[in-house]
Amino acid sequence: MSQNEPASTASASLGEYCPKNKFSQHPDNPLKESEFNWLFKNRDYNGFAKAFVKVTSRNFLVHIPTFVQCLADRRGA
Repeated sequence: MSQNEPASTASASLGEYCPKNKFSQHPDNPLKESEFNWLFKNRDYNGFAKAFVKVTSRNFLVHIPTFVQCLADRRGA
């Protein structure tokens, strides 16, 4: 398992993933599109790298439970 994969990859269902380019409109994403894009671009420095799974060189999936947990940790919830 690589560092960028969520810890629960082995037990995760496909429904827990959303394409990155569609996640800005997802109901579990409370961020504006620009805020989400900033988090993605800085994912290696802000702790969100584990919420993204690289599919191809330009295509990523968002692991929704991991993203929500990262967001809660960042906001101190």
